[in-house]
Amino acid sequence: MNDADLERALRQSLASEAEPEESFNQSIILQIKERKPIKIKYRKRLSAGLLTAALLLVLSVSAYAAAQLFSAKQVVEKLGEQLLAEAFESADAVQINQSKAAGDYRFTLHGLVSGAGLRPFQHSAEDIYPDRTYAVVSIARGDGKPMPATASAEYGKEPFFISPLVKGLKPWQINIASMNGAYSETVIDGVMYRLIECDQVEIFADRGVYLAFISGSSFYNTEAFTYDETTGEIQTREDYNGAAVLFDLPLNLAKADHEKAEAYVEALLNPSPSAASSNPDQEWAEWINELRVKLRGGESIGEIIPESVKEVTYDDSGNFHYEHDDWSVTSTPEDFFREGQVGDSDRFSVSGKGDLYWALQFHRDGDGVITGRIIELDPQKQ
Repeated sequence: MNDADLERALRQSLASEAEPEESFNQSIILQIKERKPIKIKYRKRLSAGLLTAALLLVLSVSAYAAAQLFSAKQVVEKLGEQLLAEAFESADAVQINQSKAAGDYRFTLHGLVSGAGLRPFQHSAEDIYPDRTYAVVSIARGDGKPMPATASAEYGKEPFFISPLVKGLKPWQINIASMNGAYSETVIDGVMYRLIECDQVEIFADRGVYLAFISGSSFYNTEAFTYDETTGEIQTREDYNGAAVLFDLPLNLAKADHEKAEAYVEALLNPSPSAASSNPDQEWAEWINELRVKLRGGESIGEIIPESVKEVTYDDSGNFHYEHDDWSVTSTPEDFFREGQVGDSDRFSVSGKGDLYWALQFHRDGDGVITGRIIELDPQKQ
C-alpha cells in the first residue's frame, strides 16, 4: 500500500457509517509503522503565517525529581514554545492536573488552551481552520520504572494514541487523525510528556468532549472503547488488553457553536473532490525526504549562511544549545547523531514560507565538537 492508497483507505474509513473491523485498523497501523521514520521537529521563531515541517519532536532533558510532574507551561517551555507557554498561563487556559491509572500506566491531563495565533508557525490546516486546541499530557509507569528515554532503543516500542473524542460522533471517524492533529513529545526524568494539537474542540462544548488515552496502539482502537449509537456516550472496555482511560474536558459552554460544528463535521466526512485529491502534507514530506537523500549523498541543498556557523554550548544536564538570530534549539546529541556518528547530522529542521526555506543542520567532528549551521535552501519544486 503506497501513500495514495493509504490516504484513500483512511478517507473511506472516515466516510463509512459502520464501525471498522479491527483487522482494518491493524492493517492501517502496520502500514504506518512500516513507513514511519523517526522525525524531529524544531521550530524557528518566525512571524505568524510561516510554515514549518510537520515533523515529530523528540527531546531528552533532565531537571526535576521523577516524582514531581512538570506543569503544562513548563513542558511547553521545554519544547521551545515560549509563546504557547505563555498562553497556558493566560485566563483562557484551563488548568486540570487530573490523573487516572490503568494497566501499567498513570495518565495525567495537565491543561489545555484554545485559540488562533498561539504559536509563531502554522500547521498547514490553519489556513482553513485557524483556531487550534493544545493540551499537555503525561504518561508514567505505575511501578515507578522510568519510561524509555528518547535516545533508548526501547523508545516508541509501546505506542500511545491520545486524542479528543466528541460525544455523539463516531470516534473512529472524528479523532486527532482526522482533525488535522499533531504532537510533540519529550521524556523528562522517566516521565513522557506530550503536547497534542488539533482543530479546536470548543465548538463541541455543548455536546461534550473526552480526551482518550490508549496504550499499545498508534491509531483509534475499537477494542479499547465502546460507542453507544443511541446516547453517543463512549466508555472504556474492561476486557481491553492494555490501558485505556477517558477524561471529560471542562470546556466553556459559552464557546459552543452548533452551526460551525455541524459544518466542520460535514467537511471532514464529505471532503470536496479538490480537497480529497490534494495532499500538501504528503508533498512536503516527499520534499523533505529528497533533501535528506541529497545530504546523505553529499550533495548541496542550498547555500550555508556563514555567520550562522557556530559551536554549540552545553548546560548542566548535557543538553546542547544553538542560537542564531530567531533560531533557538536545545537538544541532546543523541537526537541528531547516531552512536559514534561523526560528520553531518541526518536530521534537520526546516522553516519558511512560499519559495523561501531554511534548514538548521549540525555537524560533529572527530573530537565530539558540534557545530550548527543554517542553510538557505534551493527553491522547492512546485
